[in-house]
Amino acid sequence: MNPDRNTKVPTAWRWLIIIQRGSTEEWRKLYERCQDRAFAELVARVLAWRDPDLLPSARPWAFLLEDPHPGLKVDLRESHTHPGA
Repeated sequence: MNPDRNTKVPTAWRWLIIIQRGSTEEWRKLYERCQDRAFAELVARVLAWRDPDLLPSARPWAFLLEDPHPGLKVDLRESHTHPGA
């Protein structure tokens, strides 16, 4: 099944799925795309949607996004511990 459902192009939701459950190769490709600041900002916003139980998978990505892009701040909403909160 296509993880992007009814579209031919990757969606923001797909980036979050890769962050939470992706392979090393998928992470590498996503990281390369994140060298573009606009794309990194999109991925940073998507991280707030993460499953609360999968916060540990989001923390390294916050660093990987913020480090090459000074001024970019990733809000992981760490205080949100329940899905949908």
